[in-house]
Amino acid sequence: MQSRAEGREPIFSPEELASAARNCPALAEAAKLAEWVGPGRPLTARGVLRPAAAVEACDLLGIELTTRKPRSALDIGQLMMAWFAASAAGFVEVERGRATAGAALETWAKGTADEVLTVWTRCTMECFGLAGEAGEPDPEVLDGLAVLYERDGAISLDDLSEDIAGVLAADVAPGCTCPSCERAAGLHDDPAGTTEDGSEIVEALAEFGLAVLRGETAELTPLGHWFTDFLFRRNAPAAGADAATLVNAVVALPDRVAALLARPWLSARSPAEAAAELIAAGESSSGPQRPAALELARTCGPDAAPAWREWAGREGFGAYARIWLAEQDGTEPAENDLAWTAVDALGILQDTLAPDLSPHTLSGLFQDQAGAELAEILPLLAGTGHPAADRLVKLLPVPPMARRRDSPPDALVRTSAPPPAAAVRPDARYRIKLALRDVTHPPVWRRLEVPADLDLGQVHEVIQTAMGWENCHLHVFSAGDAEYGMPDPDLGHANERAVRLSQLLTEAGDRLGYTYDFGDGWEHDLTLEEILPAEAGTTGAICTVGKGACPPEDCGGPYGYQELKAILADPGDDEHEDMLGWLGLASPGDFDPHAFSAEDANRRLDQLTGRHLRIVR
Repeated sequence: MQSRAEGREPIFSPEELASAARNCPALAEAAKLAEWVGPGRPLTARGVLRPAAAVEACDLLGIELTTRKPRSALDIGQLMMAWFAASAAGFVEVERGRATAGAALETWAKGTADEVLTVWTRCTMECFGLAGEAGEPDPEVLDGLAVLYERDGAISLDDLSEDIAGVLAADVAPGCTCPSCERAAGLHDDPAGTTEDGSEIVEALAEFGLAVLRGETAELTPLGHWFTDFLFRRNAPAAGADAATLVNAVVALPDRVAALLARPWLSARSPAEAAAELIAAGESSSGPQRPAALELARTCGPDAAPAWREWAGREGFGAYARIWLAEQDGTEPAENDLAWTAVDALGILQDTLAPDLSPHTLSGLFQDQAGAELAEILPLLAGTGHPAADRLVKLLPVPPMARRRDSPPDALVRTSAPPPAAAVRPDARYRIKLALRDVTHPPVWRRLEVPADLDLGQVHEVIQTAMGWENCHLHVFSAGDAEYGMPDPDLGHANERAVRLSQLLTEAGDRLGYTYDFGDGWEHDLTLEEILPAEAGTTGAICTVGKGACPPEDCGGPYGYQELKAILADPGDDEHEDMLGWLGLASPGDFDPHAFSAEDANRRLDQLTGRHLRIVR
């Protein structure tokens, strides 16, 4: 690969650079939006433009809308990108529920070249996720910027696409079938099909004036040359900084970008010295800083072997060093070392996830992280001595076939099984309570009587019908570590049509989870209250009682529904009229969160039974 020569960056005047910054599409649009905001625009409780104002702003910016009555500005992605850029640049300031044009807008129009570049750089850094905790960096876009920097500012579109695909594929977990890994593996297998991705990267950079496509060649603009030099050389951690400072500066960045920023620090030390500092920093750190430190230590190459050998004799964390040395020798790492590092990685994953994630969600994420090797390492995890081992083993899904430590290599034993056969009569009926979580004042629930032998696909239809949902989003059932839904390789759910309710709920008190709309996250509990004898002539589902109206679709989940009810109850709320319009209501009296009719629910359930809810055995 052709490398960028140190000290060969093109020289452009500040005035040229400032002119290019003012004309880049992202900030030009942000400035136009801020000028429209002017002396002030009222905002919603979520800090965005009210729906009617959002439509006006879209007309101003030439953004096409699918509806003239959006529920919220948050639903208009292109507008929110312009709003975010305006906020990041300081063109828009928000205080007490009102947005006004910020002081930076005048600086942008009349300031010196250096002042304009300061505003542009702050906005670009924040929009790329490089400014503190402002957001997640876009790995493909930043990798594209790094490739252009290393190639002296120009590269063919095919080479750019193939280079990015190769980096993504290098991060694929063996055997992993998650969407991101499958996509990356597919790009690497078919680099000729990645030109579109390269074009998209250049388009994203072009929004900020950083790159341009000339024929089939992607090139850095003068502004792009200036910014990459600032980012990868002048903004790099100081050579004299300690290893922890370096790691904290690059921890959230793609590997290639992190390596570029670390280059001055690494160059000031021998490979063994740099690796020794980084390994020590990794051992003393937690969370994502640990793997980031170890990855940088790996970039020090074979000459760093003395540092790795020094750590190889230590228990616990020394597993990383022993694995590195085994790789250099071309030998297989010890199983116990692989198990220790697996526990360490999963512990880091759990520590960095939201604390309120459900156990079955954590379990699925762990299985994706461990990949196809889970069956091999699971029996070893508990004995690693890692402090996180016990809590992780309880959350990990046990594969259908797992090897016992004390068995011969070819002896496999079944440690978990598909749902058991029904433990109740196939013609029995269940009384179940279906309750919507986290919705109060009033709560929303239904008591149902259903055939015990319904498959989960049919149970899904009963839930949708009895609750009053419109069945326009994805769903999933959860039973312990297992998830059932529409079979889809990207989602990883077991086929809900292959499992019957009577296989999962067998005794009074048994519970099944059901989530509808993965965006809003409507979570329900299905609790078996009583097993009833069969009733002659009764084949479908019946709602005996219930409470609370079904929330409107797409209103933002339990929190959004609570906010919606508060807005509708307050005629003085800024969003009151907009929310009535979105719901298609003439007055707030037309919305009653307490409204529920068992008769209406049963009328819908009767129609469902008449169509296809009869049990087939």
